[in-house]
Amino acid sequence: MKKRILAMILVMMMLASSVLTSCSESTQNAETTAGDTAATPVAGEEVVEEISIEELSPAEQRALIPDNLPDQTFEGRSYIFAVEEAKAYEIFSEELTGEATNDAVYDRNLRIEDRFDVKIEVIPTTNPYDNVKNVVTSGTYAYDVVGFWNYKAFVPITAGVLYNWCDLPYVDLTQPWHNQLANDPATINGKLYAINSDLSISTLQYTYGMFFNYNIWENYGVTGQDLYDMVFDGSWTSEKMLSLTSGIWEDTNGDGAHDRNDIHGYSVCLGLNTTDVWLAAFDLDVAAINDDGSFEITFFNEKTVTALEKAIALSYDEVGTFRNTDWRDVPRAFAEGKIAMSQLYFGETTESLGDMEDKYGILPLPKFDENQEGYYTNAWDQFSVFGIPLTLSDADKDVTGIIFEALCAESYKTVFPAYYDQALKSRYSAEPATAEIIDLIMAGRKLEFTFQFGENLSALPYMFRQMLGKNSTDVASTFKKQQKALNKVMQRLIDIYMEG
Repeated sequence: MKKRILAMILVMMMLASSVLTSCSESTQNAETTAGDTAATPVAGEEVVEEISIEELSPAEQRALIPDNLPDQTFEGRSYIFAVEEAKAYEIFSEELTGEATNDAVYDRNLRIEDRFDVKIEVIPTTNPYDNVKNVVTSGTYAYDVVGFWNYKAFVPITAGVLYNWCDLPYVDLTQPWHNQLANDPATINGKLYAINSDLSISTLQYTYGMFFNYNIWENYGVTGQDLYDMVFDGSWTSEKMLSLTSGIWEDTNGDGAHDRNDIHGYSVCLGLNTTDVWLAAFDLDVAAINDDGSFEITFFNEKTVTALEKAIALSYDEVGTFRNTDWRDVPRAFAEGKIAMSQLYFGETTESLGDMEDKYGILPLPKFDENQEGYYTNAWDQFSVFGIPLTLSDADKDVTGIIFEALCAESYKTVFPAYYDQALKSRYSAEPATAEIIDLIMAGRKLEFTFQFGENLSALPYMFRQMLGKNSTDVASTFKKQQKALNKVMQRLIDIYMEG
């Protein structure tokens, strides 16, 4: 144990240096010196074998990343969140229950309360959007942070009642507990009003993967390892998926008709949130906004047409695909062993799939083609994002930034791994490839910022799902009909960020 602790301290020194925004020559020299010291025995002392970062578990690697927060206390001050009632579990746990994620939240809060001498509290509400407007309008400071569903972020943003995260001290958006794939595109003219971070456990729970049934695939001569190999060699594309799923249909009742109780290669419910994932999977952007406030609605192009063709080919295959009319029934059918493959969010592992008898695995969503750089996904747009009431005072900026950053960092280091181990990875202790896949999926979360304004942008981010539901690729005609209205509403959105 002593050997490992000493070696981990050396690894911590090197890892801390690696996460700094710049690496000076002196830092590089210090790393070299640390490595030399670990390798050179001193007379009379026990030789310590240095452990490389790669030898540590992912949880150990996470734990070593410094949050760079000051050694400061706040005299028992209450640190208050107002959040969606259904998402209060992300912020607060009253007691230890033995459930891994709950207990990780409880322990996280205790560590932060002890470290900074604060008391973390939560105000559950069914309407945080109007609540924060009322708080700011009245000039009161009722809580430090407000949490809301991502797709409803436009309500407080357009009302102009949120503080800019980029102006808050101690919140380092480059750290791994803040999702750059979500926050970077949502930062316009140096302003970010709704932040996504690992404090949002629901972002993990609502992330989509392509779940597959081992038993069904093995009956068709495809092993789980075969599927994993396609992912790792970069050949896991929508065409590959279609070629596999289109050959799977077992007419279990012999009536010659496709129905819910038959076994199918793929199942989906069209026109709803589960098909929004293709935007991310195929690396499509809805809009591009420049620093000067100019913008382009990028959804309407030839790649989108081709992407729709690919999604339609999968969704409307007449042999291997079953189009369910109830999106909640798709995971139930999967759990019953009726579906070889479908996109489900991770939370289903402890919901619909909790008692599933068949063995299942998880893949990333397939690529647009083999030239696509990575595997991407998104999340059901009801995950949590966080804002700060505009009534934040100068005196409260430090505590607001420090405690929020500490909560995000500790969630990254302890709460997310607890959920990984309990709900996702522990089931696959004999399947190390699946654990690696989950990390790959999480690294590829593209949370298109226009979903924060979905209902306010003439449903622009939902047009892919709508056209897929209509079996239509008529992108040009759709844009022509709505171009004027879309440009107008997009300009109103940009103006919010360009003012001041």
